[in-house]
Amino acid sequence: MKKLLLVALIAVVAISFTACGSQKMGGQVKGETFISEGWVTPDIFRVTATGAPKPGLKNKIQRRGTAKEAAVIMAEKRIIEKFVGARLEGAAGAADYASTGVAVAKEFGGLVKGGTIVKETYDDDDNCEIVYQVEKKGLKKEVEGGAYER
Repeated sequence: MKKLLLVALIAVVAISFTACGSQKMGGQVKGETFISEGWVTPDIFRVTATGAPKPGLKNKIQRRGTAKEAAVIMAEKRIIEKFVGARLEGAAGAADYASTGVAVAKEFGGLVKGGTIVKETYDDDDNCEIVYQVEKKGLKKEVEGGAYER
């Protein structure tokens, strides 16, 4: 099971690198009083992510749909990485960091998949930038070392 989860995480990373490309969009939410990265409250965490449309598509709706999907995958990946990193920092002395990281990724996986897009913008090439958030009572405490409640 651990190997399957690790393979799945690697697949998500590989897909996100190919799907999201290397275009820079950043800053589309600048100028507003709006937290786009980090802890908004102890219960809400946000990240910003970008995605590019699937190559070869001509239809604007399909291009934007695939770009949005890629951005969501990247956002979920970034949140899990941040949560795993925070938990590992709090778990100094853990015997096997790799196993601990896989376990933490599994713990938060469902929560991250249940996140919401709070802002979405597109450029002229149909690249998508989103602000994605996850919300749960006491989330910051759980991420920083408390036991994740199922």
